[in-house]
Amino acid sequence: MLEKLKYPISTGCFTEKPFRSFYYIIRVILSDFFKLKINYKAEINKSKFFYNYKPYSKSGLGGRGQYVLREYYDKFFFIGQKILPKKFNFVDIGCSRGFFSLYLLGLQNFKGSGLCIDPLSKALQDFKEILKLNKKSKIKFVNGIISNKKKNKTFIYKVSKQGYYSIIKNISFADKFPSGKNPESFLTKSYKLDHLVITKKLITDIKFIKIDAEGAEYEILLSSKRTIKKFKPTFYCEVTRKKKEIYNLFKKKNYILFYFNKKKLTKLRINTFRGGELLAIHKKNNYFSKIQ
Repeated sequence: MLEKLKYPISTGCFTEKPFRSFYYIIRVILSDFFKLKINYKAEINKSKFFYNYKPYSKSGLGGRGQYVLREYYDKFFFIGQKILPKKFNFVDIGCSRGFFSLYLLGLQNFKGSGLCIDPLSKALQDFKEILKLNKKSKIKFVNGIISNKKKNKTFIYKVSKQGYYSIIKNISFADKFPSGKNPESFLTKSYKLDHLVITKKLITDIKFIKIDAEGAEYEILLSSKRTIKKFKPTFYCEVTRKKKEIYNLFKKKNYILFYFNKKKLTKLRINTFRGGELLAIHKKNNYFSKIQ
């Protein structure tokens, strides 16, 4: 159990809101022991939505981190309501059980819809169940991955004991599997984002794209060139590899790049970027001035 709680304990919420955090941890421990699901209302800055925690035997899927951390789960939650317009459509690549998407849907006076993509069918099944709690229906789902290669079948690998999956087999994580041990893998379908957005028209007028793909960010961006040209969406992604290539790609497309300095945004220069959360806003977006 302590191993599962290492990440929550390492975040800032335990210094800023210790009593609340320990209370949630106790509830998680009891939930795991008695195998009970926890339904709750998440209030994250100006977003409100219902979510749940399920005591799965394997970590990485039940929503433990989201339940304990709430607004501290993702740095974007501290600035999202300041830069996003009230009406926008979004794409969530690597949506898992939908915590980030529900944050967007729950923003005050939000009007819009989303396209949510994930290779784990169990995660999408949970997401759909949670969506019913929120009485939200403006979501389309795709079970698969986004890559610069369209394939009917491609392998995806479990690359972390915490339950992270990636198309990059040998990507390095702090809790990666021992050398020589083959990670768990399965076959899924690979799509180009341009195919889903431009050709299939599953969603249009995209203002925001979030990418959480455990190292496949660059391949996803390569599959999105027509989408970027047409909609010039804001991107939020966690960069773990090909940092220079991603930086140069965005710069060629006239994007301004920011990284997170605690809860604030700082303009990014390639010689100072060490990976992590990246926000890319096109120069022509009218809400760019809000973070200057």
